[in-house]
Amino acid sequence: MVDTVVRLTEQDARAIVELAALAPSIHNTQPWRWRLDGTGLHLFADPERLLQVADHEGRQLLISCGAALAFARFAVRSRGLVPEVTYGPLEETGPPTARDPLATITVTGRQPATAAETDLAQAIAVRHTDRRPFLAGERGRLGPDDVSALRRAAETEAAWAWFVEDTDSRITASVLLSRADWQETHDPAYAEELLRWRRDSTTAADGLPAEVVGGVAESRQSEFVLRDFDVARGDTSSVAPSRGTPAGGGAAPAPVEHPVLLAVGTDSDRPVDRLLGGAATGRVLLTATERGLAASPLGQVLDLPALREQLRASFGLAGHVQMLLRVGRPDPDLPPLAATPRRPVDEILDVA
Repeated sequence: MVDTVVRLTEQDARAIVELAALAPSIHNTQPWRWRLDGTGLHLFADPERLLQVADHEGRQLLISCGAALAFARFAVRSRGLVPEVTYGPLEETGPPTARDPLATITVTGRQPATAAETDLAQAIAVRHTDRRPFLAGERGRLGPDDVSALRRAAETEAAWAWFVEDTDSRITASVLLSRADWQETHDPAYAEELLRWRRDSTTAADGLPAEVVGGVAESRQSEFVLRDFDVARGDTSSVAPSRGTPAGGGAAPAPVEHPVLLAVGTDSDRPVDRLLGGAATGRVLLTATERGLAASPLGQVLDLPALREQLRASFGLAGHVQMLLRVGRPDPDLPPLAATPRRPVDEILDVA
C-alpha cells in the first residue's frame, strides 16, 4: 500500500545522487548537477561539460543525463520510496542550459522494492563499460531470454531496442561507423577535445583514465570499428585503416570480432526523447550486467547528424536511434575492470 507524499531528506538525496553519479556518460564527462529543495530532487545539465566538437547539439549530454535520471529512480526504489518524474521545461532547440531542470523527482509514497528493482539497483555499482573483446562462438552467444530481457528493459523506459542481425544492416552499420570514425579521428579539433578528457592521474574525478581506454583499438579486428581514444595522443596518420593489421608483417592478426549489435531508440527525437533514450540505455546496461553480459557504446556514427540520419534510414526504422551498443559475454579469464572515476557528491549536489 502506498502512503502519502514523502519529502526526501538530505541523507536520502546524497545516497541517491551517489548511485546516480555512476551512470555512463560520453567520455565520462558526467555532465549533470542535482539540487534538493522542498519540491523534490532536480536534475540539471552542466553545459560547461558539453563536448563542443563531438556533441555540439547536446544530444549525448541529454542521453547521459537520462541514464543518470534512471539510476536515481532505481536508487529511490531501493530505499523503499516511490518516485514520480516530471520533465522540463526543456529547450526545444540548441544544447541544454543550466537555467531550468531537465527533470524533477518527487516521492509520492513508500512501498517495498520488488526483487527485480533491488537487482537493478545492486547492478549499478558493478556495471562497467567493457571495450575489451567478448567471448566468441557458442560461448559468447546471447540466449533468447537475454534478448527478450534487453528488449523489455528498453520498452519499460518508453523506448525500443532493435538487434541488428541481418547481413545488409550489419554491413551498413559497419561502413557508416568506419566513415564516422575516420571523420572524427582526422579532425584536429576532435583530437584536441578528446585529449582534454584523457586522464593520466589516478586522483582524477572525471574523464578517461589511460588504464581503461588506452590501447582499446590496438591489434583489434572488429566488424564494427571501436572508438580510438589514443588518437588524442596526436597521431592520426594511421588510425582507422590499419587497425588490427600488424606492422611489418609480424604476428597474425587477431580474429575478427562479431559482437551483438543493439540499437536503442525512441519514436521521436525531441529533448525529452533523448532523456528517455538515455534512461532506456541505462536500464539495458544494468539488465545486461544482471545477466552476466557486458557492453560498450559505438557512438561515432551518432555524433554526426548526417550519418546518424543515414543509419536510421538504412535500418528502415520509423523512430530514431539514440544509442548503438556492442553486447556480448565478457571473457572470464581477463582481469576485473578498474572503476572509472566519479566526482564526489558534494560537487554535484546542492541542498537548498
